[in-house]
Amino acid sequence: MQILLKISSVIDWINSRVGIVVAYLVYLIMGIIAYEVVMRTAFNHPTTWVHDVSGWTQVFYIFLGGAWALQRGYFVRVDVAYQKFPVRVQAAIDLFIGSALMAAFAYVIIDKGFDLGLRSYGMGETSANGTWKGRVWPAKLVVPIGMILITLAWVSRAIRSAIRLIDPNAIDSEESVEAAG
Repeated sequence: MQILLKISSVIDWINSRVGIVVAYLVYLIMGIIAYEVVMRTAFNHPTTWVHDVSGWTQVFYIFLGGAWALQRGYFVRVDVAYQKFPVRVQAAIDLFIGSALMAAFAYVIIDKGFDLGLRSYGMGETSANGTWKGRVWPAKLVVPIGMILITLAWVSRAIRSAIRLIDPNAIDSEESVEAAG
């Protein structure tokens, strides 16, 4: 059981560090958009690249930060009935139903995401907006990479659910832990 908790802690540490770094991308997005506003309004010189780059940066922000959000319990979920169940039932729901749904979702996003990203890279796909011809593949490849991190965060959560299923008092609940990091 201790080895599983160690694996969970390592996953949480990685996702926490990635999440902290990625959190600063919001300032980059704000700066890019502010630059566009100044160029457009003060100099009557709109950019051709800001819309694409700010959108792609947001993809990085969402997919690379998603694992940290899952780890910290920031994903939206419906707890109306779930919270009324005993700890072991909650752990079983997370471990079996949640893991099955997560595995199916992760498989599709990772498989199709790498396919689309690598195809985009191979064909040299560029932005369809404007004349600046920005490369699209980095934003497309970050989707499956981010999904791998989100899946690892789920593995960490599943490990803790399995331990709670065996012994409800072995570790604190998800809400009180908010994961290491």
